[in-house]
Amino acid sequence: MNINPIITKIKPGDEVCILGYSGSYLSLIFESLTALKYSGEIKIIINEAEKRAVAPFETNIPYSEIFYTELNEAPGKGYIFCSNKPSTKKFLFEFYRKLWKTNQSEFFNLIHPSSVISSTVTTDTGVQIEPLSVVAPYTKFEFGVNVGRNCSVGHHNILGDYCSIYLGTNIAGYVEIGEGTTIGPGCTVFSNIKIGSNTIIGGGSVVTKDIPSNVLAFGNPCQIVKNLS
Repeated sequence: MNINPIITKIKPGDEVCILGYSGSYLSLIFESLTALKYSGEIKIIINEAEKRAVAPFETNIPYSEIFYTELNEAPGKGYIFCSNKPSTKKFLFEFYRKLWKTNQSEFFNLIHPSSVISSTVTTDTGVQIEPLSVVAPYTKFEFGVNVGRNCSVGHHNILGDYCSIYLGTNIAGYVEIGEGTTIGPGCTVFSNIKIGSNTIIGGGSVVTKDIPSNVLAFGNPCQIVKNLS
């Protein structure tokens, strides 16, 4: 899909359902919704018998918590992931796709208004960008990408489905990051680098050469330390 993020951003009054429950991540979601002047009641859909990631969060936005087993049908047509972990996002999407036949077009992009997104950036849905980040021209986000606080994402990059860029990371130009990959906090990725799918780049790493799929790598310069396949 080639969709400008402005088109698919959440607007005041949109019906919004949050999939999953993590108190720490809910605080980030509600921060962005407040900054977007969202009005309406949020539904938090819980898919586990217990909340496994409870942390304090406060919001003036009304919300309700609903276990999916209490619902006979899909609660709405606008979803956001309550996670920035690639495997959790993929699990949530597949879980509700099978349960309610949800599809990618039903997911919102949640972009904090303090972040600066070039008008030539293209994006699929389910993208979340936290405060104070910058995305340069002609970069492409695929489905379910997360960009943390205070990141710089350079020009002509491609970020694959479900990948997550953690806070304070700087990515130069012409970088390709595969599906389900995690770039830890405070990393630097040089230009013309390819990072494979389902790989983890440890926090603070400096990536100066290509990194394959299904590995754990970190350091300065970044080196493979473990095979994850």
